[in-house]
Amino acid sequence: MNKSLSRILAVVGTALLVSVVVASVASAGYKKGQYEGTTSQGHAVSFKAKKLGVKKFDFTVDLDCADGSVEGFLLTGAQAPTDDKGKFTATFVGQGTSVVKGKLKRKKAEGTIESDGVNDAGSPCSSSVDWSAKKV
Repeated sequence: MNKSLSRILAVVGTALLVSVVVASVASAGYKKGQYEGTTSQGHAVSFKAKKLGVKKFDFTVDLDCADGSVEGFLLTGAQAPTDDKGKFTATFVGQGTSVVKGKLKRKKAEGTIESDGVNDAGSPCSSSVDWSAKKV
């Protein structure tokens, strides 16, 4: 093999190795572990980030009801896979429905929680809040 071809193959091999390393770092995009933070209503939010998703997503939101009342809503335990950009969507279904959307990046996470349901009096209730959290 001549020297020029050897150099070209060495450069191509190095470039492929660098792209594989960069791709694996980029695909992770966030740190695994426990995250804690708050909602825009001042309530706690927490979850555990794993390699392939989030687990044990816990939060509280206050739902504003059509009859003027406010209902506290505590939800625990949802899990959802993350995509290659660290985004996820988790749906809680029980007395009502809450959809948590979020994005993990490095040691931070943020997103929204959309909730709706009906209180004991039969009045419709809903809430839309932002949340943010940091790895602890």
